[in-house]
This record gives sequence, structure tokens and C-alpha cells, in this order.
Amino acid sequence: MKKTVYVLVISALVFFLASCSSTNPRYINSPAVYNAVFFREKGDLKLTGAFAANPDDLFNNPDLDSNQRHTIDRNLGFDVQAAYAVTDHFLIQAAGMRRFEKDLYNNDDLMDGNKGSKISYTRSMIEVGAGFYTEMGGSGKVYFNGVLGAGFGSSKSTDTGTPTERRHYFDFDFIKYHLTPSFNFFFTENARLSVAPQFSLLTSNNIRTSYSEEEQSMLGYTSMKNKGRVFFEPSLLFQAGFPGISWMKLDVGAHFATNPLAASTHEDSPPAVYENREVRSRRFLLSLGLSFYPFEGKRMR
Repeated sequence: MKKTVYVLVISALVFFLASCSSTNPRYINSPAVYNAVFFREKGDLKLTGAFAANPDDLFNNPDLDSNQRHTIDRNLGFDVQAAYAVTDHFLIQAAGMRRFEKDLYNNDDLMDGNKGSKISYTRSMIEVGAGFYTEMGGSGKVYFNGVLGAGFGSSKSTDTGTPTERRHYFDFDFIKYHLTPSFNFFFTENARLSVAPQFSLLTSNNIRTSYSEEEQSMLGYTSMKNKGRVFFEPSLLFQAGFPGISWMKLDVGAHFATNPLAASTHEDSPPAVYENREVRSRRFLLSLGLSFYPFEGKRMR
């Protein structure tokens, strides 16, 4: 009986300490729209514009009086892309990304007594890459691509509390290297699918912040210093064509991101020990865009 009581008391104490020290998640990465390149010969050119969003809370109205801790997670943005086949096997590509993100919580992890907090992020990145493409088999229906690239960008965030106003910021520059193997399937000229298990390494520099050292440690930002982050960012992108319009395609994509080397934690209950806290990546984006192939259909295949 006494043993049972001791176990219950210790469990309650651990739960209490973890609850008191838990913080709202902070995000340092958002997946880019995958630059799918459906090239088959020298001179192929692709230009793309795409809208990206997390559809879960896209149209929800914020409600800081609800009982849910994480009330809304809004992630919107756009990407522009270009790629060119220099030879029958070598390609180059470039892309630009912009993200606008907002998290609303009905608590404030930095000031007791506040009823809510808002964390807003703005991210931008310019990316360049080069690689190869080659046919698999003799059917002309399956191609393999391999691209190595790097993105140069910045991330800015503001953290405010209500009703007692407090304001912090955390800004940094980054370089994001990626290795992107992909398999492209040409079902018909108007139906294509690309599958890409991308691997990325994010390195941060030039950190500017108004958080104290203790707050940075509590929120997980301290772990960013002098440490790269590995992300697994697989994507699926489907292209649909239009009869009689071979030079334009509709793109629908699903883009994921996870940090496989991060400590495993429950989304709403980070570990109580500050050193074990990990900043995070946005996990999913859905994209919708248009791709233009100026020379599509003008050369005999």
C-alpha cells in the first residue's frame, strides 16, 4: 500500500514539474515546394509558380478562450522556380521561397498571468542547384534525377503576449544544403508523378535576439548555436496537363519535413530539462501551382 502511494506521489510530482516547465514549440524550418523537373532532353525549360499552405487551420478563426492549448497554426507562402536542361543529362535549377507563419496559444510560456501569446515567423530563401537526369529502362516512361543544391535565406520571428504586452524577437540567417534523388513517372503526356526523398542540412549563423540566455535555453534556441540540423523532407508532386495546351501543367504537391535526429517528444509536453529541448520544423505543406514549358511539344520525341 505504501509503495503504491509513493509511486503515485512521485508520478504526480514529475507531472507537475514537467507541466510547470513546458513551453510552446518554436519552429526554425518550413519545407520548400519541391522543384520537380520532368526533363527528357537538352533544351527543356521549366518555369513554375506555386502557392503553399498548411490546410489544417487555413480558414479557422482564432479563439484564445478555448480549452485547447494550441489554438491555431497558420502557414502560408509561395515559391517560384526555374530549371533548364543544359545537355541530354545535365540540368541546372533555381528557386525562391517566402513563408508567413503564425501560431496562437491560449497561454504565455514566458509570463505567468498572461492569457495568450502569438508567435509570427517570416522566412525567405534563394536556392540554386545542379544535377543529372537519365532514363530508366527503354520505355521512356520512367526517369531518375539527382540534384545537389544549396539555399541561402533568413528567418525572422516575433513573440508577443497578451494582455500584458511583452515582445521578443529571434532572427537568424541560414544555409540549407540538400540532396534530392527523384523518380519521375510519365503515365501520359498529361499525367506525370515525381517522388523525391530529399535530405537536407540546415546551418544557422548571424543570430540576433532579444531573449535572455535563460529564455533561449528554455525554448530550445540555445541548441541552434554551432549545430547543423538534418531534415528528411520527402515530397510527392503530380502534374496534370490540358488537351491542346502542352506547354502548361497544373501542379499539386505534398511536402513533408521531419528531423530524424531530434529527441522524441510529445507535441504539447516538451521535456523538463532545458538541454533536451529541440526547436522544430513545420511538418507538412500542400502546394498548388502552374508550370510552363515553353518548348514542350515543339520538338519530336
